[in-house]
Amino acid sequence: MIATFHFARRIALATGLVLLALTSACASLAHGGHYVRVHGIRMYYELHGKGAPLLLVHGGAGNGMQFSKQLPAFSPHYRCIVPDCCAQGRTTDRKGPLTYHAMAEDMIALLDHLHVKRVDIMGWSDGGNIGLDMAMHHPERVSHLVTFGANFQPDGLNPDDVEWNNTATAESFGADMRTGWTKLNPQPEHYEEAMNKIIALWRTLPNWSLADLRAIRAKTLICAGDHDLIRLDHTAALAQAIPGAEMWIVPDASHSAMIERWEIVNPKVLEFLGR
Repeated sequence: MIATFHFARRIALATGLVLLALTSACASLAHGGHYVRVHGIRMYYELHGKGAPLLLVHGGAGNGMQFSKQLPAFSPHYRCIVPDCCAQGRTTDRKGPLTYHAMAEDMIALLDHLHVKRVDIMGWSDGGNIGLDMAMHHPERVSHLVTFGANFQPDGLNPDDVEWNNTATAESFGADMRTGWTKLNPQPEHYEEAMNKIIALWRTLPNWSLADLRAIRAKTLICAGDHDLIRLDHTAALAQAIPGAEMWIVPDASHSAMIERWEIVNPKVLEFLGR
């Protein structure tokens, strides 16, 4: 992700979704996949490894396969819980707009289903925002929180990326996104509605104040690429608002830092989670 939001989102999320989806041949249930009904959706999730629970939450318009570079490193140490969020990946949609809070509550319901009382979280982009919401509203459930490319206001992105958000439609993602999404999702005819919901989410949310962020009690690591689509000053403000949070700017990395620089990201995250 190098220049505008159009290029950034398509490369990191659309291309990541498509390539991982196609190479994984839709990830059959025999390879660790499960479904659970929560809050009116049929949520897909996978379990990998053994140990303390670690929730991995993907980026907007993506799916859990975006953590393919992390699972080999994390699963020997953690029981990795890897869901697909509402209207994304292999999970169905429900009526009404997408919100980070609703998706965070879906995650809490999934943890309840798995009898997980307390969890570490790593979230990328929208997944990081979902993790922030969980840590704010359910502080007793979140031990460690690691975010990559999260934001707490819609204008936390670079100006060109904000402008793309304000003018985009489902067609703006291009044909590859449609192909990848419809191959995975059980509601392929729902593509345009789902994509427009995601764009509306990016335009309007999140809207957290610094006071909201100060409510977070989890041990928190806020990360971004050094040429992320999230502004560096916005990332710094996010880290500064959370009590005791650390910030790490990944060198030579874009919004896709955890995929591009997995060889330094994975040890850093494991070290932080192990404290």
